[in-house]
Amino acid sequence: MKKAGLLLFSLTFLCLAGHAAIFTVQNNANAFTPNLITIQAGDTVNFVLGSSHDAREVSQSSWNSNSNVALPGGFQTALGGGVVLPVKLTVGTHYYVCTPHVQFGMKGRIVVQGSPSGIADADLRPAFTVYPNPSTGKFRISTSDLQQFRNFKVEIFNVLGKLTYSSMAENSACDIDLRVPAGVYIIRITDEKATMTRRIQIG
Repeated sequence: MKKAGLLLFSLTFLCLAGHAAIFTVQNNANAFTPNLITIQAGDTVNFVLGSSHDAREVSQSSWNSNSNVALPGGFQTALGGGVVLPVKLTVGTHYYVCTPHVQFGMKGRIVVQGSPSGIADADLRPAFTVYPNPSTGKFRISTSDLQQFRNFKVEIFNVLGKLTYSSMAENSACDIDLRVPAGVYIIRITDEKATMTRRIQIG
């Protein structure tokens, strides 16, 4: 069994010069570690959990009563965890539980403060476009700023936070042929200035 000390929450890294942080929450038996974190808007939370644990956002009243009824529009990871992107972490307190183990008190909170931490203001971001959107799975991600942003990283997650695609784009564009089930996917674009997200409808 892993030592409890190794399961402590850690700030894993900064996203290049953008300073948007990724926070890690793990589990120690039937408990989230840590069970309360405070982040900034624009940050990401990565749940690294055992295969029998997930993380589902619930209302405060459900959280107080140890219920696992999902909050409409809230985040949900798969068993084993997953990534919760900033689009799901709006300013305020997010209450979540492990659906199989909430009766044992396995629940936690994420407090999101302020405005995006280090994310470039909208008028300073390069103009990244995703076309066509909706898509059959074949689409292009590109930027109009050809001088400064010739290379950027593209990661695509499903709504459960599972990474389905990762690649480095060259020459300011990335052509993608994504063969996945129909649905909404989150595109995370990381360049030398910021981390940005876009949504795309597949199917």
